[in-house]
Amino acid sequence: MSFLWKPFSGGKNEGSAPDRAKGLNEVEKLLHRIESVTLISDRRDGLRSLRKVAGEHRLEVGAHGMSVLLNILDQDRTDHELVAIALDILCVIMSDSPNIETELFESTKKVKRNEKIEDKDPAQSQGAQFTEIFLKKADHLVLLLDFVKEFNFQIRLPAVRLLCVMASNCPKTFQECLLGVPGGISSLMDLLTDNREIIRNDGVLLLCFITRSNPNLQKIVAFSKAFETILDMVLLEGCSEGGVVVEDCILLLTHLLANNASNIKLFREDGCIHKLLKWFTTDNFSSASWSDQRRSNAIGMMSVIRCLVSPLLIPQVVRSCQDAISKCGLLKHVCDILMTPGIPLTVLVQTLNTVAELIRGNKHAQEDFSAMEAPLNPPRPALAILLLSMFNDKQTFTLRLAVLYVLKCFLNKNESMQLNILHSINPEGNEPAQYTLGHLLAGALFSPDSLNQWCANIAFLHCIVDNREHKEFLLRSEFAPSQTLPLTTIMVQCGNILRDSSQLRSKVAVLQLLCIWLCDCPSAVAVFLRIPQITTMLLIQILDSALEPSQKLYQGLTAFLFAICINYDEDVESRRQLLDIVRNRIGFDLCKERVVEISRHESFVKASQHPDPAVESLDDLYLDYEFVKFFKAVEGKIYESLDPHYEERLNEDKERAAGLLNQQKEFIQAKDSRISELEAQLHFAQARIHEQSKQIDDLRNRSDVLTAEIHNRESDMEALQKEIRNVRSQAQTHHSATAQLETENLQLRTQLTAQHQTITELQRAVEQYHNLGAEVEQLRTANAQQQQQISAYYSYFEAQQQGGDASANLVMENADLTTKVTHLDSLLYSWQAECQRLQLEVAELRASTAKRDSVMQQTNTDGFATGHLEVKDIPSTAIQQELDHLKTKYADLNGEHADLLELLTDSDDKIQKYRDRLRLLGESVSDDDS
Repeated sequence: MSFLWKPFSGGKNEGSAPDRAKGLNEVEKLLHRIESVTLISDRRDGLRSLRKVAGEHRLEVGAHGMSVLLNILDQDRTDHELVAIALDILCVIMSDSPNIETELFESTKKVKRNEKIEDKDPAQSQGAQFTEIFLKKADHLVLLLDFVKEFNFQIRLPAVRLLCVMASNCPKTFQECLLGVPGGISSLMDLLTDNREIIRNDGVLLLCFITRSNPNLQKIVAFSKAFETILDMVLLEGCSEGGVVVEDCILLLTHLLANNASNIKLFREDGCIHKLLKWFTTDNFSSASWSDQRRSNAIGMMSVIRCLVSPLLIPQVVRSCQDAISKCGLLKHVCDILMTPGIPLTVLVQTLNTVAELIRGNKHAQEDFSAMEAPLNPPRPALAILLLSMFNDKQTFTLRLAVLYVLKCFLNKNESMQLNILHSINPEGNEPAQYTLGHLLAGALFSPDSLNQWCANIAFLHCIVDNREHKEFLLRSEFAPSQTLPLTTIMVQCGNILRDSSQLRSKVAVLQLLCIWLCDCPSAVAVFLRIPQITTMLLIQILDSALEPSQKLYQGLTAFLFAICINYDEDVESRRQLLDIVRNRIGFDLCKERVVEISRHESFVKASQHPDPAVESLDDLYLDYEFVKFFKAVEGKIYESLDPHYEERLNEDKERAAGLLNQQKEFIQAKDSRISELEAQLHFAQARIHEQSKQIDDLRNRSDVLTAEIHNRESDMEALQKEIRNVRSQAQTHHSATAQLETENLQLRTQLTAQHQTITELQRAVEQYHNLGAEVEQLRTANAQQQQQISAYYSYFEAQQQGGDASANLVMENADLTTKVTHLDSLLYSWQAECQRLQLEVAELRASTAKRDSVMQQTNTDGFATGHLEVKDIPSTAIQQELDHLKTKYADLNGEHADLLELLTDSDDKIQKYRDRLRLLGESVSDDDS
């Protein structure tokens, strides 16, 4: 097994060589015992012994025993005790700390500090080495996830702990392996619903490890209904008053939402924003006791909202989340927390940043925030109170910077409020000046505190950016720092700071304001260049040799402002003088090099990453996010103004402009001549219009006459329309009568069809009567034959009776039969008469049907032509009664026929009896005797 030992040869030395050799022998004996014994109890004892020595000899156990442990997990998975011990041993050898919980806690702290995610160095971490060996085969991870699915606490807990250790050792490798396992995330999501808190909490921690900086895993977890489960868990644990579990749940939420537009959309569509209301109730933030854990939970809750409205997201996503938060009342809850007394500083700063991003660029939210008042007596605008705290040098740096961020977001895309602040520098009317936003900002420019000056300049910068009218209005604004000092303009104060101030940070802030102010505003450039000694001061700063990065940044901003003046100065002589200064004293290359130093400064990179100016200390505060955007937009154009041939190109542009001007003049002259021609045509047209107006009057008179005639014609037309309506009503009446006749004709046709069917049935009955007559004739013939036989028997019996034979009784029976036969003959004759009568009735019905057919033909040809129908009543009722009578007689005849057949059968039986008696008496009688 030396191939397993080689990867660890370069690791740390643990103990002396004899101790390691002794430990190796002991580990090998235990491994041999585990592999060779047959009793399960012996294997358990061996594993327990191995677990005891694993902490001291983890290198030897990991190098030589990992394959044995994997075989136990694979082959003995039904033995829960063996599996639990094997998982514990794997946790020990993969953990670099004797206490696994301590290591997980330290890993979680690194995640919360948002340190860069990367695998541990295998050369320095034995746990990372063993983790990489374990994850080389995906089957090992699948096997471990199968144990996670087990509900048995003895197995599930160590399996989850082992996954947490591996995820903290090699996060990237573990994430890649987990993505390759089908259904791996679903088995981990089940941990959040486990009713055992220790397993549930470790499941949350594991999901924090695997979702960090991995959008694919974040989407899979989010679409596995993770949001609802986590939100409910936070509520169950008490929100901000909960423990570390709440902090872990919030950390998982931030991992799922941070810079992930699809997850944010899912969060909003599932109605989870409304569920956040329960997090930010007044009761959760009004308590005076704030522990460290409660502060962390409250800050994390605010960070979840900031993830939904981060300025780095797509504007459409941010706007939809802002509208949803404002609609459900969450914005009001957060603003109420802002004004709640007793809030810790760290929580208050995070709340300010959250409010800032909730109102950034959203006009409705900005209006709601501007209407908010502080709970003072008398009430004052909340934003004015916040500005007072921002310009209070006794407040902390982070709080003042957070208030500035609120002001910047409040002014973002809010031109009306920008102009209101500029107007309020010197308010008109009875409004107290000390409570207006513009007065507070202008007063801060005269403050000796560098942070106040920096914040005031950045605030004015946001009031005039990308708006030329605001720049010109600020140019005319005057301000008196006190009642004893005269009025002065903001531009003059900016020049005074550049010339007289010794604080570099204040100068940097003023240069940022001036660069945006003078850009695309020639009047501001002219006023700035008229400040005494301002050009000389800029030249000295550009030529100065700076060593520190902050000094280089200041030189770069100065050169950038100088180039802006060259580019937007409309005074030809003044621009030529500035170019001569650059050409003769500075040099175009040196000036460009100074401008490039701006983008090389560290604060430029930090400011470009996020609008929030959250820096660790005052020493890191230089550039603003909005200025960085402005610099990137105009950098190329400014470099053109520092070209040695810039004046020549300007002259060429002027010549080109002059040529265009001449062309425009020629075009205008041609237009003037054309206008003269059109004026002559206009006079001629006016004369014609005068003549045509007379004709129009005549036509109007004729039109009046025609109008009267038209009215008469219209009355005639109305009369004709009435007649037409009457005719149409008559036609509709006639049409309804025709429809009624058609309905009656259809009924008659139906009756004729029924009569035809009746006649057909009668014909069938007559045919049956004919067939019955033939059958009756056959019966009569058979009856005659039987009568002859009976007569013969009778004569024979009579002769026998005279001779004194004992069969004389047969004579009496023969007499009875003769009587019945006579009765049958009479019935047969009556049936024949009835049949003849039915034949006559059928013939009459046929004649009646032929007559009705002729009547119907006449109805079809003449009835509708005359507009009415006259048809004699057809005795359909009589025909139906006659048909019923015939059916009754037919049924009676069938019954009598059946009786006759029964009598003939009885006579046959009796004749047979007579024959049998004759044979008993010794007479010879054949079956054919008659």
